[in-house]
Amino acid sequence: MRIVDYLRQHALTQPEKVFIYQQAGKEQISYADFWKMVLKKAGTLQGQGWQRGEVYCVRVSPTAGYLSLYFACQYLGVVIAPLEHDLPADKLAAIEDRVRGIHLPEEASDILFTTGTTGAAKGVVLSGKSLVADAVNLTGALGFHSGIIFLLNGPVNHFGNHSKVLPVVKEGGSLYLMDGMKNLEDFFGALDFVRGKGKAATFLVPASIRMLMQFSGERLHAYSDIVEFIETGAAPIAQSDMKELSRLLPDSRLYNTYASSETGVVCTYNFNDGNHFQSCVGKPMELAHVELQDGVVVCSGEALMMGYLGDENLSAAGVGKVVTSDLGRMDNEGRLYLTGRANDIINVGGLKVSPVEVEEAVLSIEGIKDCICIPIPHPLMGFVPKLLVVMSDGFVFNKKAIALSLKQKLESYKVPVRYEQVDHVERTYNGKLNRKAYLV
Repeated sequence: MRIVDYLRQHALTQPEKVFIYQQAGKEQISYADFWKMVLKKAGTLQGQGWQRGEVYCVRVSPTAGYLSLYFACQYLGVVIAPLEHDLPADKLAAIEDRVRGIHLPEEASDILFTTGTTGAAKGVVLSGKSLVADAVNLTGALGFHSGIIFLLNGPVNHFGNHSKVLPVVKEGGSLYLMDGMKNLEDFFGALDFVRGKGKAATFLVPASIRMLMQFSGERLHAYSDIVEFIETGAAPIAQSDMKELSRLLPDSRLYNTYASSETGVVCTYNFNDGNHFQSCVGKPMELAHVELQDGVVVCSGEALMMGYLGDENLSAAGVGKVVTSDLGRMDNEGRLYLTGRANDIINVGGLKVSPVEVEEAVLSIEGIKDCICIPIPHPLMGFVPKLLVVMSDGFVFNKKAIALSLKQKLESYKVPVRYEQVDHVERTYNGKLNRKAYLV
């Protein structure tokens, strides 16, 4: 079965069940009514002459209108390429030119474009099979079920949020559509709405979790009875943030998940287990496999991409394995720990420094709100670490105190030699540190 087949099945077996809540819950769309929207959109696409295997590019927003278009494309076999809602017209035209005339294999379903923060943006081609595998992995590992109302609060054209629609549809749950995390009142309003209707779950990048805890931590604690789980990923979460979120939501499952457009969802770890293992992303999911080759994470399994757009070897069988740029280690229990990215490592006179390790140590220091560790040239060592920090309100920047604290947590060569206070740290849409912005 394809994901769209699960949707059709629910429209027949539980037609009155609410599938989508939008406009702060004021508009509610049942599975039956949503399926009618899908069929209407499919008819429009057919009337416009769209054929199976052709690529349909569209700017997206978190609305029922977009989701019905997404499933209409699946229904017809048209490959959809969801793009940023504010993508400039010239960039949209360039992508449309790139895909014009292409006919992808029958199994192709979606094309997700990477952010390009670590290189040029690539079009990741996903099959219907890989989408179902993602749904199976997330359902089994995170515990999606029909009583879940999932708060979808991020860009639906990127994998972190795109992938969460899949298990909700598979299990017959509900989506509560939000326009990002711009307003914390909207987030708490969503939780108020869910109370009495079911259990809430959501995906939050680490930066959003930190924002919630800093400004509304105790308020979040008041909703611990209805938050079934929160998943995070896309960027590292500090161990101190794991501990604080666990304190605020003692009865919730709190997952740190390893996933990407290329690999699908791979591993997850419920860090609300009393251990809060730093950098741990847990064990592989049901339809995923992980191994290390010279310390580099290599993924395989049914959720892998078919390949990159324009790749002559694109096939329904997938690529077999994806060699990532992530560095990792495995413990005796089979849990994966991420230790950095190969292309982010700072070479300090032949000694390798992971900026992620430095940043995690820095974020455990009281009074530091955010940070980034970057390489700067050095006449003898080649490069040395520099630290940029954002201080929390009421705390004074003191580079000597920070350095002394880090000397208790890190080997001497990993301790930054330069320190600077900044107003903010450059991040991407999903909370990843935008290291490219600091390249010298």
